[in-house]
Amino acid sequence: MIRSLSAATALGLLMASSAGAQTVLDVVAWKGNEAEPAGLPELIEKFEAANPDIDVDLTYVARKDVDKVIPPRLQGGNPPDVTMVDSALVDLWGGAGFLTDLGTDSPWYDRMIPAVRDVMTRDGQILVYPLEVIGMGNFVNMDLLAKVGIDKAPVTLDELKAACKALSAEGIAPMIFAGGFPAMLFVGANGIDPNGISPAEYGSGERSFVDDENFNASLDSVRDLVAAECFDPKLQAGLDPWATAPQEFRAGNVAILPQGAWNIGNFSAVEGLNYQFAPMPSAYTEHGLALDLVGPGWAIPRDAEHKEAARKWVDFFAEEENLNVFLTAEGAYSPYTGGVSTMPDLAAPYTAARDAGSLILWPFSTLEFPKILQSEWEDSITGFLLNIDEDNEETLERWDYAIEDSL
Repeated sequence: MIRSLSAATALGLLMASSAGAQTVLDVVAWKGNEAEPAGLPELIEKFEAANPDIDVDLTYVARKDVDKVIPPRLQGGNPPDVTMVDSALVDLWGGAGFLTDLGTDSPWYDRMIPAVRDVMTRDGQILVYPLEVIGMGNFVNMDLLAKVGIDKAPVTLDELKAACKALSAEGIAPMIFAGGFPAMLFVGANGIDPNGISPAEYGSGERSFVDDENFNASLDSVRDLVAAECFDPKLQAGLDPWATAPQEFRAGNVAILPQGAWNIGNFSAVEGLNYQFAPMPSAYTEHGLALDLVGPGWAIPRDAEHKEAARKWVDFFAEEENLNVFLTAEGAYSPYTGGVSTMPDLAAPYTAARDAGSLILWPFSTLEFPKILQSEWEDSITGFLLNIDEDNEETLERWDYAIEDSL
């Protein structure tokens, strides 16, 4: 609507506008939308109240689209003031000189978990404020297990196979092992010995998968699960790991689902769903293996227009009470030592494994495994489920070829 204003009124509005001029902080993230709010609406409101001269303009961009949306802005000199990044983006954009060094003298730097600090520090610089370490393991429907007399989430391979046999005998679907992500978690947990060979040896090509005893045994253990009636491999190969698989668990149709702790909020919203989040059963430990994914963080682009306001945003999240809002919403652990745990009691089995030191940092999130290998794992493990009697060599060679292509 167009309105006619007198000169005096127009001048008054102009002066009022100038007096109340705000810094608009341009923030891009793949969190904060309705499906995955991550506490950001609440935190933005609190940040703006503490900084009345700053308005936060949050733009949601899905992670799969960030690689297309942000680079042109970085290259054109008009980036957002703050952008969410993960280790792959830090490596790519930081390596090209597009990110600001936040300083190893930042008060939160020395509080970072050493393994995370080592991953995120690049050539003596810290280009990201890490927000979370998020667990990946098994969601277990405790009511379904109780129907067959089991009162503990399985954390060893023997416990898992025994649970599958008991559930199957009662006509209860034991486990979702969808091709792609859920199956990857199990194969990784049974191929990577937390006290053995470093994942970096595979990722660098120093050690091959095809000749590796651990990963051959890991694929063999998938066959053991099939023999224990945990799942039908051909049915699982075509199951959508991101939509159908979680929905089946939400509906109470299956007892065990390998997935990430980011589902905790979604599952906990289901009335009457009694579940626990447990570590992945593994051949290497009696505690189960916690698979910790180094999650996203905040970075300030080199050419950000409002760097001072951007730094206030980072420092705001560095305050424990603010970060805890994010962590609680995400179902995540803090990447910093000390502080109060924000994880719910239902994650006690997973936390117990971490406390026992039975954990690894997921090598795709630490860049020990190259990004190209992840898609190869997803595709080849799906193919393995479709041809479960195929020799392991067919699958493992594909991983070695992917490593060769990345070098």
